[in-house]
Amino acid sequence: MNKPKETLDTAEENNLEEAYQTYRFLKGEIKVWQEERGAFWAKKLNPEKSPPYYPLVNLPGAAILELWARLNRVMEEDVPESVLKDVWQNFKEGQGIQEPWLQSTLQLALSGLAQLARLTVISQAEDQNFMKENEEKQGIDACCPICGEKAVLSVLVPPHGKRLLHCIFCGQEWPTMRVGCILCGREEASSQNYLLSKEYPGVELVTCDLCGQFFKEFDLRLLSAVDLVWEDVRTLPLNYAGQQWLTEHMQFTISS
Repeated sequence: MNKPKETLDTAEENNLEEAYQTYRFLKGEIKVWQEERGAFWAKKLNPEKSPPYYPLVNLPGAAILELWARLNRVMEEDVPESVLKDVWQNFKEGQGIQEPWLQSTLQLALSGLAQLARLTVISQAEDQNFMKENEEKQGIDACCPICGEKAVLSVLVPPHGKRLLHCIFCGQEWPTMRVGCILCGREEASSQNYLLSKEYPGVELVTCDLCGQFFKEFDLRLLSAVDLVWEDVRTLPLNYAGQQWLTEHMQFTISS
């Protein structure tokens, strides 16, 4: 049984326009790079025999560095290639990146190449069997069949609200169970809390009592979203409100 939905108090950020313009500018640069260099790098992509076909860490490092350096240059941050190579190696080994802007451009570069890999998989699949196999999967598989990254967003699509997981790196979507936590895989509906905010219609923050985490679910029957990565950024106040709700909820649970 699903729990009643609750309302969150959030304050919408008004200082998003500059960030949005920067994001659009960089996405446009990625599109130009894909048009100019996509055919060249697509020939150098070597898919695995089973999902995930193109794990991010296995993508051509030279392609990532090329696009990453390009994004940094247009941002007027000309970082030496040797530094980018070191940071990329550290990233592959699970180490964090101290400079937020450098991490942002790396994530965009990875996304640009992962999207290219996704299109390559789709165009080269003779009968699209791998898509059909993923459609037929049962249960919750949170790992993207293209790039292997774990989904952190879910969407409900028209007309009947079928639930899909969405990869923020390559853009692939694949079906999942109608209820359940996409982060820990638990399917108990009673452990899910759906939190709403009037500032963000069509977006719910789903918290899980079992793992203590939360994720966003976008109802595309109510929300017209062209870019879910930007929608995730735009709705960051939900993250802050959700974290506060979880903290208070856990304290109440412990005390009771």
